[in-house]
Amino acid sequence: MSKTIAFSTIAVVALAGAAFFGSADPSAAKNYEYCRYDYVSRMQSCSFDTMEQCLASASGRGGTCSRDPFLTEASGSYAYAKGHGRRPAPRPE
Repeated sequence: MSKTIAFSTIAVVALAGAAFFGSADPSAAKNYEYCRYDYVSRMQSCSFDTMEQCLASASGRGGTCSRDPFLTEASGSYAYAKGHGRRPAPRPE
């Protein structure tokens, strides 16, 4: 009798666990665009949406901010506007 109760308890616990983990949604990972590198601990934290957030976090702590070097989305790529940067040399007439 005690073996039957033990097996039925194990079966109920297994079914409840399967129902719980089967219905749980995976958390959505977010790729942040900016990273802060800490000079003291030499740690890199890529958890900032804007450069201003990153600079505010680094303020007074000693560190630097930059774009996430591993970001592969289009929003993470550098954009250059036409007309900026090097200009072509004027043509001699």
